[in-house]
Amino acid sequence: MARDATARLYDVDASQVGLDKQAGTISFRAKKGRVVDLDQLHESIWATRLGDSTGMTLKWLDVTAEGEVRVSEKEVRLKVRGTEQTFLLGEDPSAATPKEKEAFRRLREALERGEKVASVAGRVENWQGNLTQLSKTLPAKPRRILVKDFQTSKP
Repeated sequence: MARDATARLYDVDASQVGLDKQAGTISFRAKKGRVVDLDQLHESIWATRLGDSTGMTLKWLDVTAEGEVRVSEKEVRLKVRGTEQTFLLGEDPSAATPKEKEAFRRLREALERGEKVASVAGRVENWQGNLTQLSKTLPAKPRRILVKDFQTSKP
């Protein structure tokens, strides 16, 4: 059900939606030139009407977002290319590998050197829990991506 709901999103490439029952994961990609809006994804999850009795849980939502990263005194933000969507960026305290644990620090250092960050990959904070409970309330904004990796643009 959740896989089908994701595939129905207008901006999702239905041919790129995969379900791995062993791992319990759904993976998908946006159509070329499109962006998957998290509000629409949330609405799609809500529309599945999965009840508490299913025991279905969203463990995490990993994303890769392309855009422009800007630093202010207090925060680092990514503005998604071609949209008004922005994400706060932060360190992932539960990162699994040393490379992931150091990713946010390395991103800040790259920005300090004047490099342009083109994309950020990471886990969306607070997108977890029982699907019924998660679907009742949209997670708060501004959304935060806990950085696991990033790519700089080539000059």
